Amino acid sequence: MKLTVAFLTLGLLANAAAQTNYYEQTVNTPVPDDNPTGLSSSIEVSGSTGLILDITVGLNISGGANGDLYAFLSHGTSGFAVLLNRVGKTEEDPFGYDDAGFSILLNEYAALDIHNYGGNGGAPITGIWQPDGRYVDPQLVLDTDARTATLSSFTNQFANGTWTLFVSDLATSRQSTLQSWSLTISTAVPEAATVQLAAAGAGLLLARSLRRRRFRARRPLE
Repeated sequence: MKLTVAFLTLGLLANAAAQTNYYEQTVNTPVPDDNPTGLSSSIEVSGSTGLILDITVGLNISGGANGDLYAFLSHGTSGFAVLLNRVGKTEEDPFGYDDAGFSILLNEYAALDIHNYGGNGGAPITGIWQPDGRYVDPQLVLDTDARTATLSSFTNQFANGTWTLFVSDLATSRQSTLQSWSLTISTAVPEAATVQLAAAGAGLLLARSLRRRRFRARRPLE
């Protein structure tokens, strides 16, 4: 019966509809300069149905030096993504980019990695980027490190609950301010008709299985 239930579940998800919800949190709080304790902000999500298909994080940070910042997003017991990790930091440039601020969207399917955005002449960086994803000590991280902590870690989780953004400034320089951040979460929501059909199919298969067991029980031993 476990294989049957799994088959029905796959069929249900194949006929699911996508639902997208947007959440935003205004913070307007300075990030402590050269302080690993950092700043945390949370968004509470409720009423979401289905499993996460895709997630986009918006970051609005003003001032400071972008190469000083380390930021991650967490949710539940296993969802964890590194959004920023000393962007621009390489063997040749141990300080990272000196631009002041972000007004960006981070999505796993963007074309380019935020760690290597190339500098912006000191101005805030904008656009849609892949999250940094480098789960490495911020003092040691380099552009060549593998991206192992990406937004895909949230795929197939439930969206409800607490989402926490953590931002810290790990070098002495100008001070950044977290103005706001946002989540855009797309989930797979099974269509009602598909759910009813799957339930009916599961009941029919269970009934057939029970009839077979009763039939075998009535057969005389040879």
